[in-house]
Amino acid sequence: MKKTIFSVMMAFAAGLFVSCTTAAPKVTLQGASASDSLAYAFGVAQSQGAKDYLAGRMGVDTTYMNKFVEGVIDGANADGKKNAYFVGEMIGQQVVNEIIPAVNRELFADKEGKGLNEKKFTRAFLSGVTEKGMKMTLDEAQAQAMSLITTIRENNDSTASLKAEIDSLSDAMGLAQTQGLKNYVVRGMGVDTLYYSEFAKGVKAGIKIGESAKMDAFFAGVGVGQGMVHQTIPALSREFFGNEVELISKDYLLAGFVAGATEKKLLIHPMEAQQMFVALMDKVQAERMEAQFGANRAQGVAYLDSIAQTEGVVKTESGLCYKVLKAGKGAVPTSTDKVKVHYRGTLIDGTEFDSSYSRNEPSTFRADQVIAGWTEALTMMPVGSKWMLYIPQELAYGDRDLGTIKPFSALVFEVELLEIEK
Repeated sequence: MKKTIFSVMMAFAAGLFVSCTTAAPKVTLQGASASDSLAYAFGVAQSQGAKDYLAGRMGVDTTYMNKFVEGVIDGANADGKKNAYFVGEMIGQQVVNEIIPAVNRELFADKEGKGLNEKKFTRAFLSGVTEKGMKMTLDEAQAQAMSLITTIRENNDSTASLKAEIDSLSDAMGLAQTQGLKNYVVRGMGVDTLYYSEFAKGVKAGIKIGESAKMDAFFAGVGVGQGMVHQTIPALSREFFGNEVELISKDYLLAGFVAGATEKKLLIHPMEAQQMFVALMDKVQAERMEAQFGANRAQGVAYLDSIAQTEGVVKTESGLCYKVLKAGKGAVPTSTDKVKVHYRGTLIDGTEFDSSYSRNEPSTFRADQVIAGWTEALTMMPVGSKWMLYIPQELAYGDRDLGTIKPFSALVFEVELLEIEK
């Protein structure tokens, strides 16, 4: 049974340390920047369905939504020391309320009178966390626990009480569960090593606290608040600013989430919040793409304007330009026909990015399963034709980044229509 504490941890980090500040930040959208408006809108949008999620997925009694909100605020505002204590309490609570019951279900099927010695387990767990009073090494504890589990499983239905074995298992497994814990909470849960002793205090406190529906709600809220700071804000900042140096406002995000979760003092309707967030993000991403790759658009337009003036080149209403190199005499495909073609594709500077000629193998596909410029051309070409296509970016890949083909790139293709496949 190579299970560690991490395999049965809750989805959210949680804690039990109520700060003196439990009110959401006061914000206004009047005159707010685009990033602040986006943060607020995202917070409101993300709060929708929170109550159902808490009740259905996390087993939280939503009668205590106010405690959940307190937890969100405290979790979002936690400093390094408090964060360490929060995480410790969460793990201490999980040892008592999740880890031990899970082992008891697996080993003893919740048989009355059989189960781990909780006092021994938690005492051993604390010794591993503090690295004080350990009766054996972690590797020895893991090996002993595995051996005892085998013994208990083989004799679980016997008349023997197995008390000695269960007590030994409680000691060994409690200690073994701390293997890798310090690295996990530092790297995975943001605990500052300077406050590891505070984390240990939190573990001890969490173990002593009994189950409480009210505090379960608070725990879930702390996890959400910490997730906002350590995950949501950096992720949104990358999307909005393109980096994690400039950060969107924690206050606006937190205010939006709390207002949405409590359905009080909402500055915008949740549906409007979702629409606002999508519109702002689309606008920001479009502006960033334009700033980074807008030159490609301008170069493509200039190139196509020049090509359109070249003898033999035809420009269609859509902006596609083509030149007939060889006139075919066969049938003209419809958009749903499967065609076989040879082709070579280049950027406007001549850089080749694809060629069926190089592979010495024609390609087959439906005429409407390619970029719009190709579909338009194919449905005008008789079989046997060979054309040069000069395709504007809006009929090619637009703002998609395909490596060699950068956003807003006009493309050039030599296309030979070999046949229409039946």
